[in-house]
Amino acid sequence: MKLVIRANGPLFLESLVKPLQRIAGRQCAGSSACSAGDAVDAGRILDMAEPYRPYMEEERWQRETAALRELMADHGAGSCGGELYVQPLAVPFGLSPQVLSLASGLVVRETDGLDAARDFSAVAMLWLQVMGAKPLRTLEGELLQVEHDEDGTAVLLLASDGRSEGEDAIPVFRERRQHADEHIDEGMLLLQANVDDASPEWLAYLMEQCFKAGANDVHFLPVTMKKSRPGTMVQVMCYASQLDAMKTLLFEETTTFGIRYFPVACHRLARRHVRVETSWGEVAVKLGYHRGQRVQVAPEYESCAAVARANGVSLKQVHQEALELATRKSSVKKWTDRQERDVPPKN
Repeated sequence: MKLVIRANGPLFLESLVKPLQRIAGRQCAGSSACSAGDAVDAGRILDMAEPYRPYMEEERWQRETAALRELMADHGAGSCGGELYVQPLAVPFGLSPQVLSLASGLVVRETDGLDAARDFSAVAMLWLQVMGAKPLRTLEGELLQVEHDEDGTAVLLLASDGRSEGEDAIPVFRERRQHADEHIDEGMLLLQANVDDASPEWLAYLMEQCFKAGANDVHFLPVTMKKSRPGTMVQVMCYASQLDAMKTLLFEETTTFGIRYFPVACHRLARRHVRVETSWGEVAVKLGYHRGQRVQVAPEYESCAAVARANGVSLKQVHQEALELATRKSSVKKWTDRQERDVPPKN
């Protein structure tokens, strides 16, 4: 199934609530795909939107945040497991670059007569990002249902054309930060900066600050720079919404004069966490699933290290036994809908 959002004017979440609820009620009643547990946390989107609050009229902000909470509390915003698409959006002339960047990846058209503070919803744009919305210029496919609000904003339900859905399809999102289910995140950026005069201590501090600011990965790679100078490539992967924060850190904490960045996608396995009882104590283990099959078993370092220190044994011993227990005794090799149970101790 495809959900397509069409707005004759500016797009507001408050105009989507009723149409999405009506589609969810008809198409998703009783479906596990629409469980409230799949809903994205509204609080996280609100945290992302807070810096843009000064760019919106206060009354509009209040209405949009109320609509967001209602959408997030109602069956995962009515997505029903289908992909979300957006037709070209009307935006005001003269939006600041910071605000306009929220519509990155979508098709927009600047429209006369719209007010930047009143007729652009940062909350709606961030919701679209998190829900993995994709641009769609023209409709194609069997039209199953049309629901609309009083202002003409419509949500259309189309049958899948078979190109991107099915049993083996991996869902695609933007900035999905919950990794319970396998998915591809297309809302990522990779930043790179080359430095040749930074001490290891500076780089260690930079890594710490990047992770604290929300980076997903930070790497230091040896490179040969101009005039054969040995240097380090600092590489940071983050969500697109964190770009400004990461650029600021790289400029403030290194000596680089420029930063490259470009979009990347990240395919994340479904993740489950269990605990195993080793000969020396309990250890946390992370399990990874690809298309329902368990393909990764990873004892957590901090947990293994704490047990090793407390018992005066090597980290390798603890890690190996935890890995063996979780691999050999784990109750589920194929993920369905039930939780992994704690793994029993080795006999």
